[in-house]
Amino acid sequence: MKQTGIVDRFEGGYVVVEMDGKMVNFPVAETPAMLGEGMVVFIENGRITGIDEIETQRIEDDMRRRFERILGKQADE
Repeated sequence: MKQTGIVDRFEGGYVVVEMDGKMVNFPVAETPAMLGEGMVVFIENGRITGIDEIETQRIEDDMRRRFERILGKQADE
């Protein structure tokens, strides 16, 4: 069954991924090379099998828009 998660951080030799509200550790050696914090990943059979580039970009764009709105409101005050 294919699931998704979000890379929270790197800790020692592990990638910590948030899945369904829980933190799950995956060995760094068994993950894609270009993996980074905040990326959405595909998980199958207990392994990170790839990066969901479209969903990762959507989240980044959403966060950028929110940040720009906050900065814009602060600049007006």
